[in-house]
Amino acid sequence: MESDTLDEGHIIADSLGGVSNAYNITPQESTLNRHGDQAYLEDAIRKAGGATDFKAIITYQDTETQIPSTYQYTYTIQKNEIVDTFDNLNPDEVNASLGLTEDDASNSPPSSNAPSNAEEGDVSSVDANDNGQVTIQEAKDAGFSMPITSDHWLYPYMDDRDGDGTVGE
Repeated sequence: MESDTLDEGHIIADSLGGVSNAYNITPQESTLNRHGDQAYLEDAIRKAGGATDFKAIITYQDTETQIPSTYQYTYTIQKNEIVDTFDNLNPDEVNASLGLTEDDASNSPPSSNAPSNAEEGDVSSVDANDNGQVTIQEAKDAGFSMPITSDHWLYPYMDDRDGDGTVGE
């Protein structure tokens, strides 16, 4: 497969015990695979020391393109069943189309980081899919502004990929 926008995405990452053959590969949007939900779930499994009961459901919109439209992964980490579902789209483009990205030239001050609909310490009010982890989008949907810093109660539930103490910068 050669494409500027698609990777040979592993259903189960090599680093998590997946095999390197065609049975474990699908055409996956590059940003999704490298920096989006796919990368996030692999990192969560890796940080937890592995997962059990891993199940992947891959949906194809048609038989012509042979490119998946949706991925759904169900797996268990530390006795918690997690279900991650996401479309095979560039998350940056989706966020931009929804008006969820900022113009780098904008110097507007961040909004309050204390939404009225989420009680401090109650991650269930933010964690929309009840998987024990909070994505940037879930935090924004709950009314939090970015970035979330390491001194914020929500930070331990989020993925700080570069380890700099901030998420969503």
